[in-house]
Amino acid sequence: MGGAPLGRWWSRRGTGGLSDILAGQPADEALLAELYDLEHDEIAEDLVFYRETARRLGGAVVDLGCGSGRLFATLAAAGARKIVGIDGSPSLLARASTRIDGDETLRALRDAGRLELAVADVRRVGRPDRFRLAIMAGVIAHLDGPEDAVRALDSAGGLLDRDGTLIVDHLGPGGIPTRDLILSVDWEREMGDRHVVRRSQLTRHESPEGLRVEYGTLTDVVEPDGTIARLPAGFRLWYPSPGALIGLADEARLDVEAAYGSHDLEPLTDESQRCILVLRRRVANVDGG
Repeated sequence: MGGAPLGRWWSRRGTGGLSDILAGQPADEALLAELYDLEHDEIAEDLVFYRETARRLGGAVVDLGCGSGRLFATLAAAGARKIVGIDGSPSLLARASTRIDGDETLRALRDAGRLELAVADVRRVGRPDRFRLAIMAGVIAHLDGPEDAVRALDSAGGLLDRDGTLIVDHLGPGGIPTRDLILSVDWEREMGDRHVVRRSQLTRHESPEGLRVEYGTLTDVVEPDGTIARLPAGFRLWYPSPGALIGLADEARLDVEAAYGSHDLEPLTDESQRCILVLRRRVANVDGG
């Protein structure tokens, strides 16, 4: 999704638990969720892409790994018949609910039953309704590896209607870190009357299934009286190559309709900052093949 050096924060709780972005961190989850918004709400380069995709396809949309609902207003502006936001983090969904409360259009959609939030693991989403568009933006890298990715892709494909489309939005080859980074300042921003300084470091580990990254952050929240709340957090990330990701989609019975290297629909190359796959459910042949 951009913004953070390596995409969205993610915490792994193991294959048995929810994919909760904030779980297990030694810090206040509500404050971490507020910091998540501070970092991610400034991201705008993908909004036109998602608005036009949702407008072209029409119908209902499910945002898998929706976080605090950054895309909701864009999907509403596209005329989505229904929007469902799914995430493993109750704290982020609480922020999404606050976002909805503060937006007249989103509030009206929720009150009409056309905007819904649900806590669920993206690897195992079971719903009776079907969607014309499913979005997985900044999700794949934060799963545990190929097996989890196939589960998530298969689950997402199962949510599509017959003509539905799944968008997988992943960091591209040109955006993947090429070296370890020592602890250094990422950014400084204001959050109300508080000053926030975020530092991060990363260590790379090459593996047969893709690059794995140990990513640590240290965030200082400076109160007006000068007191400082220091929030450490650690995350493990995984970056399969575009070819490997296409292979995982194939295992999940999804076919590639298009592949882009940016939200401006540039070709996917080895220098692309993004890897955006447009996927469709595979239709079985009449003879069952």
